[in-house]
Amino acid sequence: MAKPDSNSVLAQERKRGNDLGFCFFRWMLRLLGMKHTRRSAAVVCFYYLLFDWRAVKKTLPYVNHLYPDKSFIWKLMFVYRVFCSQSCMLLDRASNLCGLSGFEHDYFGYDVFRHLAEDTSKGVILLGAHFGNWQLAVEGLKELKCKVNIVMNEEYNEAVKKHLELNSRQDNINYIFTGGLAHGAFEIATALCNGQVVCMMGDRHYGADTTEVEFLGGKAYFPASAFAIAARTGSPVISLFIYKDWKTERYTAYGSEPMQVKKPARGATGKSFEPWVQLYAAQLERMIKEHPEQGFLFYDVWKK
Repeated sequence: MAKPDSNSVLAQERKRGNDLGFCFFRWMLRLLGMKHTRRSAAVVCFYYLLFDWRAVKKTLPYVNHLYPDKSFIWKLMFVYRVFCSQSCMLLDRASNLCGLSGFEHDYFGYDVFRHLAEDTSKGVILLGAHFGNWQLAVEGLKELKCKVNIVMNEEYNEAVKKHLELNSRQDNINYIFTGGLAHGAFEIATALCNGQVVCMMGDRHYGADTTEVEFLGGKAYFPASAFAIAARTGSPVISLFIYKDWKTERYTAYGSEPMQVKKPARGATGKSFEPWVQLYAAQLERMIKEHPEQGFLFYDVWKK
């Protein structure tokens, strides 16, 4: 059977975001405010639930592991809740970028991270996840008095690039793309050796080697690259999760205790970092169980 053409896959991804759609919701934010714009976004999310089965299928592995005993209809309704949750957070980011509103934050562990980020020569790895409003966290990182490097896939949707200001060099923010040689490992190591902050996603491997861990009741495969790089450079690793309280409209940024990864003995295998990857997976699982609709794992991490 022939493999699907990569260009057609990209085309399917592009249709979920275009200039007209982004402009429409930005003008709605300006004219009608957040409340009515969220209602309109909920209608769009229902359309995706009915007609974009590619997006639904990407979400179902997460829902199946989180709620294995629920009925298929219940799971579909939860997928809808996840879609709505993500749309609200994208609207929050858009509102912030437009200068229409700011968002109050509570911080846990941020002072430790800030001290390490601004006063260390070994750099810091900030390990995030596709959970909560991780995109809004970029705005907070602009306040640091140091260089911040964000590791990500190249965004090919020009509308998303333009309206969410992704992949652009601004303030103290620099982007390292995983599509290059060795998935950007050289650039990451260089930034850390220069005492800079490197932000990575710990729940998606982007083609890198993975480590088997326990996650949401099954065997999942998370990348160990962040911990491997930390061991070589001596940089501490801090997990950062940002979630929203829907009742108060406040965000909370939770930073873990710094993890200092020791360099493995010569000849050791990639499993040397398994305890650290498992610790990160357990931290993410705890956050997801507390805020399940804010988990945006649109990727089957349980499939190797």
